[in-house]
Amino acid sequence: MKNKRRIVGNTLLITGLALLLGAGGLYFYNMTESNAQAEEAAGVMDRIRTEVSARTSDGTDAVDPRTSGTVTELVPVLIDGAPYDGYLTIPAIDLEMGVYDTWNDSYLRKSVCRYYGSPYTDDFVIAGHNYRSGFGRLKKLEPGDEVYFTDMSGLVIPYVVKQIDVIDGTDISGMLSGGWDLSLYTCTYGGEARLTVRCERVKL
Repeated sequence: MKNKRRIVGNTLLITGLALLLGAGGLYFYNMTESNAQAEEAAGVMDRIRTEVSARTSDGTDAVDPRTSGTVTELVPVLIDGAPYDGYLTIPAIDLEMGVYDTWNDSYLRKSVCRYYGSPYTDDFVIAGHNYRSGFGRLKKLEPGDEVYFTDMSGLVIPYVVKQIDVIDGTDISGMLSGGWDLSLYTCTYGGEARLTVRCERVKL
């Protein structure tokens, strides 16, 4: 009987140690990925600013497509072979990141991506991994915080945070519903749900 209890005890101890090692490995992996994204995002932002500056160097103001009756789709610009729509700025969490025109795992490891829609049609959805250097900071936002999207022509579109939702990870229709002008989302740490920041465009 004692031997049986000893075996069970040793088995539980080994299992516990394995779980701790696994958790430590996952934490280290996430930290490494987050640091890599921070470095990549900083380099991307430098290149995007340079590109936007070059496009606005003549001193003319960027034209809002919603008022000019021109395009309603974003016009991405290739930088180092990758398509960018502009960049996102959130002062309350000291976040500034380039926005890829399309999303895939490779791009998400480097920055945030357009998931759906456009800022010109007020149905813009931006996705990002929950790295602490990126959209992992979204959970700190509160209603009233300011969010800005700057397109590649230099047009700055202001938003204000209205609410924060947690929806099921597979609820795509829920992500796109509600008529929000801008939604920012990232997975929760378990990956089962999505933390979603809902924003309204500030009418100027």
